[in-house]
Amino acid sequence: MSLADLDVPHRLAERAKNHLSTFSPYGYVPEKSAGIAYIVVFAVLGLIHIGLGIRYKYWLVFVTLVPGTFLEVIGWAGRLWSAYAVLRVTPFLMQIASLIIGPAFYSAWAYTILGYCITQLGHAYSLLRPRMYLAVFVTADVISLVIQAIGGGKAAVAAQEGTDTHAATKIMLAGILFQLGTMAIFVALASDFIVRVILRKPYSHLKKKYHNSSPNGETETKSAAGPPQGLEQQDGRVVRTDEIKRGEILLTGVAFASAMIFVRGIYRSIELAQGWSGYLITHEVYFIYLDGLPMVLCLAAFAVAHPGWLLPRRKGWLRA
Repeated sequence: MSLADLDVPHRLAERAKNHLSTFSPYGYVPEKSAGIAYIVVFAVLGLIHIGLGIRYKYWLVFVTLVPGTFLEVIGWAGRLWSAYAVLRVTPFLMQIASLIIGPAFYSAWAYTILGYCITQLGHAYSLLRPRMYLAVFVTADVISLVIQAIGGGKAAVAAQEGTDTHAATKIMLAGILFQLGTMAIFVALASDFIVRVILRKPYSHLKKKYHNSSPNGETETKSAAGPPQGLEQQDGRVVRTDEIKRGEILLTGVAFASAMIFVRGIYRSIELAQGWSGYLITHEVYFIYLDGLPMVLCLAAFAVAHPGWLLPRRKGWLRA
């Protein structure tokens, strides 16, 4: 028996895989190892956030990070299913719907945490009040979800009927671009707030407005001429308190997580713009490292920089 004969099973397996890739809705056969790894990582991070939410009574996690992570697990489970049955339409559609929508829930958590930081560190550093971040950006997230859901539904029907998915793809792309634009505005406002907190440069007109009392009736500055909230006088110098130092860590985590969501949004936009037969969508390596990995890093950043252990809660901050 020759070496060529020993290699026959391997060559037959490769030929079968190439044959399946030709007819696969992905343009390839998804890797089992990637599916298993992401299911495990997202599940573990989801449990961590459930524990943190219960421990520090951040119940909002159960309508933001938890459902978002559940969708990530479902989506990667669909890709793992496709690795074993690549020609089946159900797991393909399952992963499309779940993975394209899931990150919107992560965005909602970022908006909420920034609003919390504004309440804790000082309204005078931000152009928008905490309630406005929730009202404006969460509403925008819901709109983007609806648009993407409509596009995804139309794409699923078209795929099952074997008809053109071009129009549905454009709707999905519009939803992602809307979400990306919303995130860009959020990042700009958040960056402005972060820089002002670090440099201790509140807006002068807002400092005058809030120096007497906060919306919760708490003093924000020691006097009209004193340092803004989060700073104190020591030996004639204005220094940061521990609260504002921890707040900066929390803001860094939000900034990093938001950047990961933004990276993923850019990738998804280019992917859908190229269409279902485009280069990005038919090469799994890009999906693994530009969709899956950024979402893992985003969720991990939210766990490391968690308000539960970085800043004390103030009663009624959501009403600010």
